[in-house]
Amino acid sequence: MSEADLSKITEMLLAGGKMLGVHCGKCRSPLFEYKGAVVCPVCGGKIKSETSKVEPKSQTLKKLEKVLNSKLDALVEQLEKESDQAKVLGLLDSIKSTLEALESVKKAEKS
Repeated sequence: MSEADLSKITEMLLAGGKMLGVHCGKCRSPLFEYKGAVVCPVCGGKIKSETSKVEPKSQTLKKLEKVLNSKLDALVEQLEKESDQAKVLGLLDSIKSTLEALESVKKAEKS
């Protein structure tokens, strides 16, 4: 990415644009939500579809939820087999953290 492109991206951030997890189909720059529109700061392209900014977040959250559930299952299996108290406490702490992360993901999906 050129210095000019980075400068345009920086300007968009400073102007209050919100960087999205989606890239421009033309120049591959990150897209931004700015003043109610999804725009590319580098080539100036605008995307009018509301789904453009919602789908990637939704897909990412669903994938994260799936991974967290898988990790939680693995931790529970380890907990069932473990007899060492120190390791049990460590596993319980990991399970608690994973459950909190899952709760955060579910809240983010609703918003």
